[in-house]
Amino acid sequence: MAAKVRRDDKGVYWVVVHHDGRRRKKRVGRDKRLTEEIARKIQARLVLGDFTMETEQKAPVPFRRFAQDWLRREVELPIERGLEGHHAPGTARVYRLQVEIHLAPHFKDVDVRSIGLAEVQRFYDHCIDTGRPRSAKSIDMALNVLRLILSHARGQGLVETNAVQAWKSGRPRRRSSSSVAVAPEKVLSAEELASVLRVGEADFPHFYPLVLFLADTGARLGEALALRWIDVDLEAGTARIARSFSSGRALCPTKTGRERVVELSSRLCSVLFDRQPTVFPPPETATVFPNFSGGMLIPEYVRNKVFSKIVRKALGEGRRFSPHGLRHTWASLHMARGTPLKWIQEQGGWTTAKVLLDTYGHFMPTESRGFADALAAASDGPPAALAAAGRRAGSYAEPELPETSKDPSATPSATGPRSPIMHFTEPPPFFRNSETSTRMGSTPQSRIWSWSRLETPAGRIRRDMPPWVSVKELAA
Repeated sequence: MAAKVRRDDKGVYWVVVHHDGRRRKKRVGRDKRLTEEIARKIQARLVLGDFTMETEQKAPVPFRRFAQDWLRREVELPIERGLEGHHAPGTARVYRLQVEIHLAPHFKDVDVRSIGLAEVQRFYDHCIDTGRPRSAKSIDMALNVLRLILSHARGQGLVETNAVQAWKSGRPRRRSSSSVAVAPEKVLSAEELASVLRVGEADFPHFYPLVLFLADTGARLGEALALRWIDVDLEAGTARIARSFSSGRALCPTKTGRERVVELSSRLCSVLFDRQPTVFPPPETATVFPNFSGGMLIPEYVRNKVFSKIVRKALGEGRRFSPHGLRHTWASLHMARGTPLKWIQEQGGWTTAKVLLDTYGHFMPTESRGFADALAAASDGPPAALAAAGRRAGSYAEPELPETSKDPSATPSATGPRSPIMHFTEPPPFFRNSETSTRMGSTPQSRIWSWSRLETPAGRIRRDMPPWVSVKELAA
């Protein structure tokens, strides 16, 4: 047994140890003196008999304790300290439930470093076999929390790869369960909505303004409960939604993190006018929809003690409907009545119009009949194709127009109003002042036609210009 110093071809020194019929090498670097000192210390341990070739075993990291530490450090502490970009309190509650109900009971004290593809697959099989959680969306949520925990472990150097991400990348792709269209049973008709409002006004007059606000603005329940009088302008008929009372525990930003201004209907302004404070300016913390003692309303109380009773009396005992259904109803009724999508998106606070269309697009009125003979009726082909064929043949003859379109003023253009971008009476400034060859050379015929389009009567095609004209001549 011995510890020796070796130098490779690149000038790097190694310590080579021979012990119990085994050999082990350790790279030190280019410092020969340091390498020799390390070799002497190892040699002394070999002589004393306290040297072992076994690799030092690292202490295990139990999953249960690591998941609780992640919840506290990465989710709950940022909320308590109000750090920027923290999770909503409701999201933190969902994460804790996923850890305590599904993840921790399954993985228990398994070492986090040992969680790989096989362990993730076993957890998924366990969820499918036991039915807990039951739905595919709930299983995806549990896997997402596990992915976040393993990402935290990777950041601490405990694992090299995220097993959940690798597991998902190797599975067959399936339809996402996130963007699901709202089912018709979650939406009220106009008659049902009117019945809910009538019952709310008659039986729960204190909460009727809140129900009417949800029905006429499409706001989320937490956003309505956090609304303050300083955010309401009844003269302008607007309200600024800047915060949300998430899970009835703490005030936080809205779901999208952005403020928005919503329009108030005339009947809603009339109801709020009778309830506004008599002092001006109103107290900064005075809420528009308080409880009986003037404090914040708890969302669970509104759902279970107020709205559920309104729904049972207005719609019947068997109908299940939540306050968030008023948001679905507001969006679907506006979509069915042809309200502009951009207005609905901005008023409702959806991130993009795509999210709005994916969720409520099936409520839009569509013209799904009457187009079967459209191709057969256009036997002459598109006008653009005919014009292109005429230019290739060298003919600039204007095609014969129907008798009804001989008078340009009698028949409007089929394309509607022309874009102001194309209304040039002379070459654009960047063509006149450009230092490129376009300034002194020629310009395509298509641009010449666009500049002179204002002089062309609507519904007619201009063919009286040659294909190439000097820009200077055109500007003159």
